[in-house]
Amino acid sequence: MKSRFLFNHLDAHRDYFHTYPKSKLVLRDWLALDRTAAANRRVFYSFLRTTLDLTIAGLILIHFFNYQAIIVIGAIFLLLSVVVGSFSYFRFLRVQSHYHKFLRESGSYFPPLLARKGNHS
Repeated sequence: MKSRFLFNHLDAHRDYFHTYPKSKLVLRDWLALDRTAAANRRVFYSFLRTTLDLTIAGLILIHFFNYQAIIVIGAIFLLLSVVVGSFSYFRFLRVQSHYHKFLRESGSYFPPLLARKGNHS
């Protein structure tokens, strides 16, 4: 079942990538897969930093100010941090599942440039 969240076009592209014959992939495609996995981690970490920033800002506003409007803004920051954190975790797992699915489906196949060709000692 397809999700109805943002970035559905990226998920459709990833699904198409799974159906493409592994023997037709070139080295550039395999390296792009590794770059995608690294970028996925970087984006997740940046979302975590944003979540931490929103949480800290919300707690500071609630703790140090006694004005009702500022306390409400602090509570909104805390709720927003939960939303951003949940969204980032969902997207991280979604992209990671496509990465692992591709690796499982490729089995022991490697592109010719990455396959070992004996000892060159």
